Amino acid sequence: MRVRTTIVLLVLLLGLGGYVYWVEVPKAQQEAKKKTLFEFKADDATEVSLAYDDREIVLHKSGTDWRITKPIDAAADTPSVNNLVTAIADCEVKKELTDASSDLSQYGLDKPFVTIHVTLKDKELPAVLVGKNAPVGFSTYVQKADDKKIVLATSAFRSGMDKKVKDLRDKTIVSFDDKDVQKVQLHGEKKDLTLAQKDGRWNIEQPGPYAADGDAVRGFLSTLRSMRAVDFPADQPTDLSTYGLDAPQLTITLSLGKDNAEKRLLFGKQTDKKEVYVQGSGQPTVYTVSDWVMRDVGKDVPDFRDKTVLAFDRDKLTAVEGKRKDGGHFKLVRGEDKQWRVEGETAKPVETAITQYASDLHDLKGYEIAADHPTDLAALGLDTPVLTLTAFGEDNKAVGTVLLGLRPNGAKKDYTAMSEGGPTAFLIRDYLFTRLDKQAPDFVEKPTPIPGVPTPAPPGDVGAAEPDAGQPDADEPADDGGADEDAPADEQG
Repeated sequence: MRVRTTIVLLVLLLGLGGYVYWVEVPKAQQEAKKKTLFEFKADDATEVSLAYDDREIVLHKSGTDWRITKPIDAAADTPSVNNLVTAIADCEVKKELTDASSDLSQYGLDKPFVTIHVTLKDKELPAVLVGKNAPVGFSTYVQKADDKKIVLATSAFRSGMDKKVKDLRDKTIVSFDDKDVQKVQLHGEKKDLTLAQKDGRWNIEQPGPYAADGDAVRGFLSTLRSMRAVDFPADQPTDLSTYGLDAPQLTITLSLGKDNAEKRLLFGKQTDKKEVYVQGSGQPTVYTVSDWVMRDVGKDVPDFRDKTVLAFDRDKLTAVEGKRKDGGHFKLVRGEDKQWRVEGETAKPVETAITQYASDLHDLKGYEIAADHPTDLAALGLDTPVLTLTAFGEDNKAVGTVLLGLRPNGAKKDYTAMSEGGPTAFLIRDYLFTRLDKQAPDFVEKPTPIPGVPTPAPPGDVGAAEPDAGQPDADEPADDGGADEDAPADEQG
């Protein structure tokens, strides 16, 4: 009897499981699947048109790229068009209006906000009419041309279909690869600058010669390459003076590749919206860009100068010797085992502190040119430097010495630096000076404090502790604790 009951229960359980798996699960999946206007893959679209009451935009796909064919013939911004097509393919139907009125004007569908046509590889989809937003529910009235039903889509769909030509147009103004750039010329009022690259190193040829900061040049090229149009005021301008492009405030010329093919950018005057007119060589189109672009590309010689105080190979560094104006001295030495030690210190060296110090010295850069070929080092505080650091390389040969000083400037502290015998003195940030302003004890482990026992101060430390008030100095007579004989009698008690 128990066996029969068990078998019956097992059969019922299997039946229930089968029902859930084959019926309820697919039903739940189907219900969970959102209903969309169409079922097509965005990649299959080959043409899209958006018809408004005042304009029509037609986009055509060739290969993987999109192009605007109406109202102008121009390259489209492919990612933007792909997003547009995806929004159409994924348009969710939130609700069908079963009791909709036949008066389409109630829904803004008698004169749609936009009519959308999508052509796929093998067919053309029915047009989609987008009406006005519903008064509640963040929804928009939508209707397919082959279906009289009115449905509700999200109001985000309507706003996503509100496009102008400039929204879908390719906004790239100039394209190039950094590795192809051989020369950069900037010409404008009171500006005539030429940067040239050779064997991966940049130099300032005009005016110059000066070594250029490779990072600064690469940052400049990145700004040019990522520059995007905000608007397109004219595709076939007849009078460049309207845009200040007949006499540009700045002209940037790039020489590319082995044949030094040129690409030129002209920057004109500013618009009422504080945008700047731009035109590229070989392109009649006039663009506008944000005014910050002009600030970023309007560089001058000091912006491109290499402000490295002392160049050396950090991996080949074998020692750093520091001499202070106050008489302090330290020397960090790297042995054949690649481990650092501090001369004259018996405590264990802090390897991380020393390697960081070496990096700080290697990376030391000025933020401004203080003087080229200075003749008066006293005016820069470098005649008697606050700190002198000498770097040693292979075979323990000195590779250079850095002088760090404090330029007199009233209450303000201007820290200066230059390579000894070098051509240029720089202003450096105070935090960089602080990182290098060290003494020998800063590079070794400190003894663990013992409660009740004062920690001895480093020799010569102005912050050394005073003798304990309870302990008489060896040269002073001990206080016998008695009353002051010269004090009034009423105070002696």
